[in-house]
Amino acid sequence: MAAVRSVIFDLGGTLMEWREGLTIEDVWGRVAPKALALLSPEQTARVSAPALVAAVRRAYLDLEHAAGEGDQRPIPGELCVRQGLATLGVELESEVAAAMLAALYVSERETTQLLPHAVEMLDALRQRGLRLGVISNRMHGGALLLDDLAYFGISHYFDSLVASCDAGWMKPHPNLFTQALRDLGVEPGEAVMIGDDLRADIAGALAMGMGAVWIRRPAERIDPPPPGVPVISDLAELPEILSAS
Repeated sequence: MAAVRSVIFDLGGTLMEWREGLTIEDVWGRVAPKALALLSPEQTARVSAPALVAAVRRAYLDLEHAAGEGDQRPIPGELCVRQGLATLGVELESEVAAAMLAALYVSERETTQLLPHAVEMLDALRQRGLRLGVISNRMHGGALLLDDLAYFGISHYFDSLVASCDAGWMKPHPNLFTQALRDLGVEPGEAVMIGDDLRADIAGALAMGMGAVWIRRPAERIDPPPPGVPVISDLAELPEILSAS
């Protein structure tokens, strides 16, 4: 890798993880009634809370998979709700879908935790003068993302926060990486992407001419990273890896 001036992180699976025992069905099941209340009585009669959760989650994963396969069409943040409800026979205007998506928000503080050594690692990189950023495929961004990171005490480390739902594309679309590089004021060869997804994070960064470090999670994964991409299993390893670049 070239001289590194900036490090960009994925969030889920890289800096944070879901708390053990929680499922999306459990979490969204608590807020699904708020989303259903935004539908007309006729529409509500056709959609149960469990069906809503399953349909929206499935639509989101389908969009993320398509992006990973190379589909570069724009993905408005509320599209997962519109597509999910369409599979249940309910057509929505974009405004209603956006309101339903907002109603499905559950704070990260209720569902996730930082991975071990995340704070110490971020602090070490900032002390070196590196500019740090985030690129994350997620349903909720903007001020909500900033608040979530502030709760965990890490928001101040980042000079750029790029969420797919705000940008209108999902990783590995180049526009997300371009936005982060612009925010950070660096060239692709001066930045390294850290992530757990070989397509969205690693392949996306390499296609931009960036460096990449793969965090292997879960540890028992056997699929290999692209040639020359360093592999870590613990965030505590990252400062040393970057020092060698």
